[in-house]
Amino acid sequence: MRIQHNIAALNSYRNLTNNNGAVSKNLEKLSSGYRINRAGDDAAGLAISEKMRAQITGLETAQKNANDGISLVQTAEGALTEVHSMLNRMVELADQSANGTYDNETDRANLQKEIQSLKDEIDRISEGTNFNGINLLDGSLGGATATASATVSGYQIGGLSTDVKGIKITYDAGTTGDAQTAAVDALDENGILNITVSNDGTTLSNADLEAALKNAGYKDAKVTGTGTKVAADVAKVDTTKIDPTAATIAGTRADGFKINFAKGETGLASVQITGTAADGAHGATNTDGAVVIQLDNTKSYTSTEINKILSDAGAGAMTVEFSGSKLGSDIVAGLGLGAAQNVTDGVGKQGAGLTLQIGDTADSFNQLTVKVGNMSSTSLGIGSIDISTQEGGKNAVDLIKKAINSVSSTRGDLGAIQNRLEHTINNLSVTTENMTAAESRIRDVDMANEMMAYTKNNILVQASQAMLAQANQIPQGVLQLLQ
Repeated sequence: MRIQHNIAALNSYRNLTNNNGAVSKNLEKLSSGYRINRAGDDAAGLAISEKMRAQITGLETAQKNANDGISLVQTAEGALTEVHSMLNRMVELADQSANGTYDNETDRANLQKEIQSLKDEIDRISEGTNFNGINLLDGSLGGATATASATVSGYQIGGLSTDVKGIKITYDAGTTGDAQTAAVDALDENGILNITVSNDGTTLSNADLEAALKNAGYKDAKVTGTGTKVAADVAKVDTTKIDPTAATIAGTRADGFKINFAKGETGLASVQITGTAADGAHGATNTDGAVVIQLDNTKSYTSTEINKILSDAGAGAMTVEFSGSKLGSDIVAGLGLGAAQNVTDGVGKQGAGLTLQIGDTADSFNQLTVKVGNMSSTSLGIGSIDISTQEGGKNAVDLIKKAINSVSSTRGDLGAIQNRLEHTINNLSVTTENMTAAESRIRDVDMANEMMAYTKNNILVQASQAMLAQANQIPQGVLQLLQ
């Protein structure tokens, strides 16, 4: 028999310590409700659940963002409801003025007063409608961020509203002796400002063109440049509606190339094609977002050749859609937007609109861009309507109906965005629910199972304590030998 080392007591003590530790962990899990309270409980499970928690937090925030987006869209759409009502009233007034039973000086003058008042209110709504300080209908959420300008046959036109996506000047030879004049027809549904020039062969002055723009409601219009004679081929200079979400954002000309930008490169400021007489000279540079292509104007180029030049210049995502004929020094790649651009400039940088974060990652598919054009009377093409004459009333009807169609289209776009956001919220809600369930299976404790473990370990603690007491009695048997 030994008294220096009580092996049975040591064994009982070790088991008692282990059982006490197990009971402590059982109590910790039962009191917190979590199976994992520290990395030591389940290192891999902790890492996975924390990743899931981050995703769940992002999904919940995305739902809030989408709801805020719906509120913004509803604010804009609600304002346009009143614009629609006013436009319908303007149609009524214009139709009334077009009737021959009214007097210009009194009746139609009063009708024009109401028209002007309605236009002023449309402009006020356009300028004043905002959500959380963000203007919604003044064009700041529209397609272009720069002031529209272009040089057409020597004229640089600036200070227009950002809704102007391009400028088309058409030529009317007029009759001998006619003074050269310019008139702004309308801003059409594609955002093209149409200007008609009557030319008897003299030079149209900058002041004449500027006056025509101001009479059409573009009070900030400024015309500079050489003011050369407007020629018949100016009508070739045209552009399509610019859609920054589409791959093709360049205009075309019969003797030019159509440049396609990849969606990821819509931030390019412009494309410019220039010609040179030097035989075989070609190349491209990409500086500050402007792609400049230099070609030999004595040759014709295929799409493959242009694509090779673009690729060598680091603009490989751009492609040429078709071949151009022999280049001339005046080749045009589309009308531009932005300050101090000329006809050889391409499409200007497009505005990003207002981007909603509707997902848990920064990927582009988790973002939704809301764009609303300028809803002012000028941008709607009704800034210069005048129904103080019967002829003016007739002309105003079609312009107002075009404006109604434009507002209807915008409201339709906003409604589609709202519906999309509602579906997005439903999807985010389901995803959040499922992700939370998955995270719960990893992180949360099974209370029933843990209670069983606690009961077992608690009994073992009590048994260990009893056996330790018994083991401590064993060495006392030595005293019997000493009597």
